[in-house]
Amino acid sequence: MTALAEKKLQFIREVSSIEDVKTLSALLEAYQKIIEEAKATNKPVNAIRQKFDADAIRQRRGRVGHDKAKIMRLIREMDIQEPIEQLLAQLTK
Repeated sequence: MTALAEKKLQFIREVSSIEDVKTLSALLEAYQKIIEEAKATNKPVNAIRQKFDADAIRQRRGRVGHDKAKIMRLIREMDIQEPIEQLLAQLTK
């Protein structure tokens, strides 16, 4: 049996074990949304990305990530005077 077939069977088992109507409704709703988006863009559901873009994936999943400007501002505000080698040496003691 192929890996895809095994994954399908595993998913079918998991869906079959759902006993909560609310969970099943949410799953069906998510599935319908995926199918509608695929039809609207005329792309198959399992289209493979041509280029890996980590930021695009994070945004699509709703994760904002780190605010680089804020981090750099905090680094400047700390105004650490010691050389990085000295700070690292203190961590290894």
